[in-house]
Amino acid sequence: MTFLVIFSLIIAALFAVAFFSKRRVGVAGLALAAGAMLASMWVGDVTPFIVQAGIVIVKPPLESVVTAALTLLPAVMVLFVGATYKSTVQRVIGSALFALFAVALLLPSIGAALVIDTAGKPLFDFFNEYRTLIVTIGLVFSVLDIIFVKIPKPSKH
Repeated sequence: MTFLVIFSLIIAALFAVAFFSKRRVGVAGLALAAGAMLASMWVGDVTPFIVQAGIVIVKPPLESVVTAALTLLPAVMVLFVGATYKSTVQRVIGSALFALFAVALLLPSIGAALVIDTAGKPLFDFFNEYRTLIVTIGLVFSVLDIIFVKIPKPSKH
């Protein structure tokens, strides 16, 4: 049951950050993908540096925390600049897709950091089984969201 609660809180927090920023999530989605790529390349180098700085975390594993931070940091940074959604429905859809996309990218870290109990195993298995599809939809949505942003035309004066 604990896994379900924490997993739900992660999804809710990601949704809330995206929703209340009021920004279009296309750029943030691509920043998530960039963060995931950076995390896969740099977590092995950054984690020992953090340990040498005196930060030691046992539960969850420090490597999982560093991976999550490297994945989310670029997206959070760009969520507060750029174009905004005009309607609440667009914000809800964009925020939901952003949260699902982020959870799909963070799934290995979440799985390593949390004890998956019997109540949470079906949910974790569902996300794990459809992770590739969720990431693909997230990337396609992000690109389409960027394509359909209307850039204001400069005034003639």
